[in-house]
Amino acid sequence: MKTPLDPKAVIRDRRIVVCVGTGGVGKTTLAACFALEGARLGRRTAVLTIDPARRLADALGVAELGNEPTDLPRERLTALGVPPEGRLAALMLDMKRTFDALVARFADSEEARQRILGNRIYQHVSDALAGSAEYSAMEKVFELSEREDFDLIVVDTPPSQHALDFLEAPRRLLEFLDSRLVQILLHPAFAAGRLGFRIFQRGTERVLRVIERISGVSFLEDISEFLLAFEGMSEGFRERARQVQDRLVGPDAAFVLAASPAPQATSHALGMLDRLAAARVPLAGVVVNRVHLWPGVGPTPERVPEQEQDEAAVAALAAALAADAGADFPANDAARAALACADGYAGWVRDDAESTAQLEARVARSGGFVRRVPELAGDVHDLEGLVHVGDWVFGGPASGADAGRSEGA
Repeated sequence: MKTPLDPKAVIRDRRIVVCVGTGGVGKTTLAACFALEGARLGRRTAVLTIDPARRLADALGVAELGNEPTDLPRERLTALGVPPEGRLAALMLDMKRTFDALVARFADSEEARQRILGNRIYQHVSDALAGSAEYSAMEKVFELSEREDFDLIVVDTPPSQHALDFLEAPRRLLEFLDSRLVQILLHPAFAAGRLGFRIFQRGTERVLRVIERISGVSFLEDISEFLLAFEGMSEGFRERARQVQDRLVGPDAAFVLAASPAPQATSHALGMLDRLAAARVPLAGVVVNRVHLWPGVGPTPERVPEQEQDEAAVAALAAALAADAGADFPANDAARAALACADGYAGWVRDDAESTAQLEARVARSGGFVRRVPELAGDVHDLEGLVHVGDWVFGGPASGADAGRSEGA
């Protein structure tokens, strides 16, 4: 078994950290926690959410997020132990604006840029172009990683059924650009009205003319203008896709898997491990949230049926309760009920340990870190809560694998 990575070393030494996982396992909280810890280590950190929900803004305690980084107030960061050189900024991906900027970058002239951005076909399909939504996300990560004002970029991805779409977007975009259909449509002969356009017209012109009469939209004109403007951009997209792919699977990037002990969540997490391994993605470790952990560092007690409760333990607890609550308190019944509750909780601890054992063992064998965050009393909705979660992930009270089987967020 390899020596496991240290999660603090991951955010200290890597340029990009991507948090993946199914919905409802605390992935957004984890991304915010990693970003805050990066700032506390003195790194200039940006955390990006691709999920349009407000969870990241809520976790960071900011009113709203846009497509450009918003810095958290300096005085708040200082109060949380962020040194002067540290920085924490957050942003929420605007896929349309990011893809528009990509088009503007690769257009071969100002005229081409204006033609494509103003084209009605582009305006309606830019969000649905093959891989465009996920590719926009990849592009934003790449753009941030190229900036000199950030040392660390932490990415909060959508739930797991979409997370690897994010990773695979460059490949899918390349396949789209290299497809036979696109090669026919983008071929210069198409724009010149020669064979390619005539082939296109035979099968579709009558249909499009009917749509034009019904809708009043000039589809043939708009499509031809869109494809003509797009013609000179395909090589730029292709090269950028390769650069983005290399950046995300390179040595400066790390992926962290968020999970929970719920059987369905652990099953999804194991499937995610398979997909990450097949894609040769550098998995740094797993954080299992909302785990029931036994208090302290001792082993979880064996299950004891209520009828077999240790009478000496019942008597000792009853005496302590009576001394605190008075002689009229039903101390004996309360003691039996308390011990039964403790036994039930111990059962939850054992169930969580059994549910996560295969996942944790696989990650540990590969050299990844394993951390468990306990079931907390309330939701994490502010920066102080993120610090508390960070105590379990990066150190602090009975953290992670060193805690034995004890508490999840």
